Amino acid sequence: MPAVQTSRRARPVGLLRWAPLVVLVFGAKLALEAAGEIVICNYEKFHLFDSMYRPRTDNFCVFNDVYLGSDVKGADFLASSLDYKRVAFANSKFPQVPPSLFKNFDDIRELYVRRCSVEMLKITRLLEKVYAGGNRIVSVQLDGNASNSLRELYLDGNRLHGLANLTNLPALEVLVLENNPLLGNVDLAQFGRMERLWKLDLERIGMTRLVNGLKRPLAELRRLDLSNNALTYVHVRMFRTFPKLEHLWLHGNKLYFMEADQVRTVMPAIRSIVIDDNHWGCGHLASLGKQLRDRGIIIRHGSCGTDRAVHRVCCSDETDLVDTRYLIEMGIRHETRVQQDVRELRAENDILRRELERLGSLLGELLVNISRPAEPMRANEQEDELMDGQEADEQPESNVTASFEEYEEE
Repeated sequence: MPAVQTSRRARPVGLLRWAPLVVLVFGAKLALEAAGEIVICNYEKFHLFDSMYRPRTDNFCVFNDVYLGSDVKGADFLASSLDYKRVAFANSKFPQVPPSLFKNFDDIRELYVRRCSVEMLKITRLLEKVYAGGNRIVSVQLDGNASNSLRELYLDGNRLHGLANLTNLPALEVLVLENNPLLGNVDLAQFGRMERLWKLDLERIGMTRLVNGLKRPLAELRRLDLSNNALTYVHVRMFRTFPKLEHLWLHGNKLYFMEADQVRTVMPAIRSIVIDDNHWGCGHLASLGKQLRDRGIIIRHGSCGTDRAVHRVCCSDETDLVDTRYLIEMGIRHETRVQQDVRELRAENDILRRELERLGSLLGELLVNISRPAEPMRANEQEDELMDGQEADEQPESNVTASFEEYEEE
């Protein structure tokens, strides 16, 4: 029998409210005597945070001190209230959410299982918000049409290796993947079906370069967090598919170069960019800061404990050497791109020249045909034309005569 500690801090309620519950619990215990324990949640105020990390308090059915081994089917979970759309586990541990929870609570809309040692997460079809941070989750399983209901998903602090089963979530608005260091270089194209997504947190996922293969924009994305990764270079063109992006976090990376000359064209709605705690050279940082400030973009920063700072962002003169090397490398790449463009233009020019020659040849043939004198008609052809003319002249008279004869008969 699994070790289960049942919550005992139930709120006092009236006798009429408890009467159906006593019958329910008694019947359930008779049926499950051999299977395991019955666990009842307390309907109480529960404190958590919303999508903007503001404190939030709501009524939840809370299971306290639930400990299950590998056999999570050994306990049956019941509610102490008819309102069980919000369920939370506090101070609990189990490898996966017990199946009986979804069986008995078939109308759950919010599920809170933070810091419960969960390894595999199942999301049922009616769930709208799932708080599953601080676990050991390796995989996520979607049940039925779960992808059509889920609006907020918090998977921070887990062990995800990839985004399998998390790409087809058209109703998702908030996705937090912070502190999953095994994810690595995630292509932003994997979020292409999340058309309502407005917040995406990819902080501390082991990203070394930015990859954006999106074919069409994520029109609602307004907050993107790429902080505390290992990015060294960023061009604002990478964010061209986020027309409503307002806040961008890039702090805590290894950035020493950022091209932002097209920032307003590419990101017309951008309001703030966090760029502190990187490997900036003071020379490049001064130029970058001026580009951003001149375009009305706030440079958010943290505390700087060094003597060297530009726009209150830490920098170092030693990094300027790296910047110069990178500029040389970018110049070589630019020259290579120019050469490639020249080759493509030459190929197109050859195609156009051959087409022009073909059109010139056709035009010459047309001019020859137009200037050629008309050949005299043969005698037979002249006779045929004369006979045709006589028939045409005689045709109206015959028609008039026929009409006059019909009129006389009438």
